Amino acid sequence: MKIVAILEDDIAVGGGFHQALNAILQMQKVCRGRFDFQVLASGKSDYGYLRTLGIDARPFHFSVFDKLLLQASRQPWWHQLQGRLKLVSSFEKELQKLGCDLVFFSRQSELSGVLQRLNFITTLFDLCHRDAMEFPEVREFGQFQARERYFQTHLTGAITVLTDSPALADAAARRYGVDRERLLAMPFAPAAFLDERMANDKEPVLRKYGLTEGYLFYPAQFWAHKNHIRILEALLVLADLGQHPNVVFSGADKGNLRHVERFTEKHALRKQVRFLGFVPAEDVRGLYEGCSAIVMPTYFGPTNLPPLEAWMVGKPLVYSSRCAEQAGDAGLCVDPDDAEELARAMQKSMDPSAAANLVRLGALRLKQIEQQRADAKAELLRRLRLFEARRRCWE
Repeated sequence: MKIVAILEDDIAVGGGFHQALNAILQMQKVCRGRFDFQVLASGKSDYGYLRTLGIDARPFHFSVFDKLLLQASRQPWWHQLQGRLKLVSSFEKELQKLGCDLVFFSRQSELSGVLQRLNFITTLFDLCHRDAMEFPEVREFGQFQARERYFQTHLTGAITVLTDSPALADAAARRYGVDRERLLAMPFAPAAFLDERMANDKEPVLRKYGLTEGYLFYPAQFWAHKNHIRILEALLVLADLGQHPNVVFSGADKGNLRHVERFTEKHALRKQVRFLGFVPAEDVRGLYEGCSAIVMPTYFGPTNLPPLEAWMVGKPLVYSSRCAEQAGDAGLCVDPDDAEELARAMQKSMDPSAAANLVRLGALRLKQIEQQRADAKAELLRRLRLFEARRRCWE
């Protein structure tokens, strides 16, 4: 049996790219020695970077005709007509020429909408447009409706939907009628670029960005839901107590950077806050190693990559209580609406005794998650073998 994985994003997307990349690396390990496996990547991908991870990808094409078929597939009347006309997209024909039996979408993808013959596995990262629908990135200009349409039409047709947690699997089953047995919780892994063999050393990284060790670090794109503002408000709370820790933000602007910068300027926090912008993957481990703690008061979850990366590098974690299930007791979980509570947690994370305990608990939590991932891989392999047996029933 041959499985073909689809990688649609490039590294500039941020966490979503690394989550998709981790999903591909996990699937590649599951398939090794058992099934043929191939990766198709968009033309925007950094193929050299993929090769360093042991992924030999080739580009795929999604034609104008395919895009028209995808648009038509959103109309209920189209499916009966397409069945009569037997129209197959060039994308699916390309997959069939490769001998593909099963398509693996490594992120939430609408491309499954054009598949007429091939079965697929898809990935579900979050349902945050329902959990925190007030944020502009999931509310404005039809985003909420587009997400609802996607989840209502692209999940139920997958032979398996991979989620990051049991809580997300339960929510998908409840909200969109996906059969619970077709959902499989597969915990995220730390981003591949944090491997020491791929990362630049800490000292040159800190020199490059003009940083001194001991700052609080938040690696996140500038979306409103990432809640950078609450960190700045917490700095004002700490200033009233005579404390002035430094904070480093890394990540590309997704429309909210200027708002965060204006708040920084208005409240005279420029001396404490650094905006690094998008940081090359090979520099990120050095930034983790140079910080005193990771601070992530996000509204979106239920899981995220930075907590795993903080535990991997051995740094204490201050995290959102909305994602407490992921952290367990290995993070200081705070109400993301409460700047004073966040300030107390930031203060505690810089205490050597508390920090050492959080690092110890983080290492234990990471081992627990790794065991959960190993169990999920075993279940995924069982499902793939079951599909392989059934696939032999037709030409």
